[in-house]
Amino acid sequence: MRKRNKVVSLLLAGCMAVGLLAGCGSSGETQVATADNATAASTSTGAADSAAPETAGEVDGQINLRAVAFGNNFDVQDMGWRWMMGECYEGLMRDVADENGDRFEYAGAESMDVSDDGLVYTFHLRKDAKWSDGQPVTAADYEYGWKRLLNPEYGYSYSFYLFNVVGAEEYYNGQGSADEIGIKAVDDYTFEVTLKVADPTFQSKLVATPLYPTRQDVAEAAGDQWGKDWTKCVYNGPFAMTNLVEDNSMTWVKNDQYWDKDNVKLNQVNWYCVAENATAATMFDNGQLDVFDAAGDYIAKYDKEVEAGNMQTMTTEYPGTMVLCYEQSEGGKSGLMKNVNIRKAISYSINREEMVSAVYGRYTAAYGFVSPAITLDGTSYRKQALETMKKEYEQYAGDADKLKALFQKGLDELGITDKPEDITITLLSQGSATENQLEREYLQQSISQNLGVKVELNTVGDYQMFANERDNKNYDIFVGGWFSDYNDPLDFLNTMKTGVYDSYGLYSNSEYDSLIDSLTGENDNAKRLEIYQKLEDLLVAQDCGVAPLYYSDKHYYYQNWVKDFYTSSFGASQELYRASVQK
Repeated sequence: MRKRNKVVSLLLAGCMAVGLLAGCGSSGETQVATADNATAASTSTGAADSAAPETAGEVDGQINLRAVAFGNNFDVQDMGWRWMMGECYEGLMRDVADENGDRFEYAGAESMDVSDDGLVYTFHLRKDAKWSDGQPVTAADYEYGWKRLLNPEYGYSYSFYLFNVVGAEEYYNGQGSADEIGIKAVDDYTFEVTLKVADPTFQSKLVATPLYPTRQDVAEAAGDQWGKDWTKCVYNGPFAMTNLVEDNSMTWVKNDQYWDKDNVKLNQVNWYCVAENATAATMFDNGQLDVFDAAGDYIAKYDKEVEAGNMQTMTTEYPGTMVLCYEQSEGGKSGLMKNVNIRKAISYSINREEMVSAVYGRYTAAYGFVSPAITLDGTSYRKQALETMKKEYEQYAGDADKLKALFQKGLDELGITDKPEDITITLLSQGSATENQLEREYLQQSISQNLGVKVELNTVGDYQMFANERDNKNYDIFVGGWFSDYNDPLDFLNTMKTGVYDSYGLYSNSEYDSLIDSLTGENDNAKRLEIYQKLEDLLVAQDCGVAPLYYSDKHYYYQNWVKDFYTSSFGASQELYRASVQK
């Protein structure tokens, strides 16, 4: 598998705060961008940008929401910002959430046939699906989108999703043509895909945005602005974007061309870019926001409001795990990170239970890599697989003498004679939000006190600066996270295969790589579980290739006038196409 050139789903602790609230109004036209009128769609004059949003709930059919940052990528094949893609676009299937959890439902497709050998998938598309400009969504749009994903000229990060399709990897590597790929529109409403080997993860990927359809005429007319200029987009989902003020506000309206528009209750979705939790909480308290994703002291505050009947709450697992990453290729700035005992000493010096309580007031302490939200055979993977790191961790946790001895063992193995107090470990981080600062200070204090070393904070202002520091290996450790794109443990474990993601500190183990390869064509879930457990044990417990910190969740509070609000794991993070606002 090739080395992916972008890390779309790598979320960094510290990336949350990307801009400050600079006014929440908008004065753009409420005109849906289509292939015919794209240039007429307004991005707002900014004249009313200083106005606060109307009090939520005053207008039925409108909902006011917060984003910590707006993305700038509207190209579904490039994954982009999934929380927007999952509501304004739609693929063959949709991840739907309700009080019973997540499930997949047919969306762009009405049915699917699978050959007896598991190789040929035939999707029968719904004939009433349309783009926001009224043009039908056809099998040709899926064929173009999927083949565009594989086109080497574009270098899409998620092209590997389709490497098991006949002729796909060959085409991507310049060894075949697009016509030889096992992806074809049989007719306007029949879409056929042929795999090389049966793959139990294939259906799970169908809800991922890289496998959404793309209109060839619209994308090619946009040229190098495709995915960058929202006014050149057309939409096939429940909502369509009508306005954007960079780092400020964004508006979606109900897509009146959507095939299931009669069941979409919201007429408008207003998004406001609010980086700081304190600002968002004030807006939520004032009724200017309908929903608040809370952390820390806000959870206790709003739990009392829920008990009093003043608002509603919902907590769900989310398929993300935050981990401590080490620069393992060259040892980092200190030169120490190649040593497994050094890495373990750093990891074991962090009290996960205390960290999630003191810093966040939420989340679950992690001792494995795969999130509890990931299932295998319909059951949480975490209920089937042991967190094997935990046994060794508990032998060292809270015992500074043992931790220092483990660290010293690593120094001895490296031939380092420096005393711990003369050693500096650099923690790279980014962002100015309170939670980010608390996190890095907690890590700094924990590692320093337990190991007797200096921990220097290298905190940069934006993601690009962070990426430059990371790519130049100007760090020892940083906190990163994986948020899964499909529901299978493989999506977590494959990220650590050699050459897949440089951004995790260049972990590499040939045994690990061989185990990943052995999953190809393996359809027995009992055997897959056994291999997954071996992979996770090798990565986390034996090699300490990454150090798990906590499993993510979604902890929402929402106003009483909001009805049928849910959050899905593999679609839009806030499901709105069934939600409503009622005074």
